[in-house]
Amino acid sequence: MKRAVLILILIQSVISFSQEERIHPFIKRRPGIMRLYSGLSAPTENSPDKFDRLNTDFYWNSWLGEPGGTTTAFYALGHNINLMFDIPFTKKSVFGMALGLGYSHFCVRHDGDFTFMTSTGGEEYTSLSLYTGPDRWINRTVFNFVEVPFEIRIRTARERGKFKFYPGFKAGFMVENYHKWRVGSAEYKEFNFPDLNRIHYGPTLRIGFDNIMLFGYYDMTTLFTSDLSNKLQLFSVGISVGWF
Repeated sequence: MKRAVLILILIQSVISFSQEERIHPFIKRRPGIMRLYSGLSAPTENSPDKFDRLNTDFYWNSWLGEPGGTTTAFYALGHNINLMFDIPFTKKSVFGMALGLGYSHFCVRHDGDFTFMTSTGGEEYTSLSLYTGPDRWINRTVFNFVEVPFEIRIRTARERGKFKFYPGFKAGFMVENYHKWRVGSAEYKEFNFPDLNRIHYGPTLRIGFDNIMLFGYYDMTTLFTSDLSNKLQLFSVGISVGWF
């Protein structure tokens, strides 16, 4: 009799466990500060899966074009942070798109020097050339942007080992820029680029698995507006982390 009761208890436990396992994880989730922007109530079992709504990119950054014989250090590192609205086209989010708001920090550490020039016609422009003066143990140029990123999102339906392919595009406005250097104990900072281009845009790409992806960006615009300035275009390559 005791053995029969024990068997019945075990069977009931297995049934209860199986029923619990069949409950969609959305039912157990509750809204919190990390997802308030996507709704004040928890998603239902029929809600589409959403991913990569808060992303951080860590990358090596430099410029292409006419660097004036300068080189960029291997530790020239920048970062992005993006808050994205994930909009899946299907319930299982195989295809979708995303639109959001982001902030980018470019920090190019190099061995060059900027000189601000005036042509015979009175046009101001920016020249970048190799620095040959006293040793600078800090020499970096910084550009910070507020941006609007957009992505087409393609990802597999499986829960683990989810492959993601996110080609995109972003446009931004430069809110801060400066060139900073240090010689010995003396520190200098230059803000007054005469022909700075503050509007920037270009394609992006993120590709990888689950929460870790490779990231790349190419700026289609030049940093300076004058035809006499060095033609420099920013780019970055690195790692992207999707937090939720």
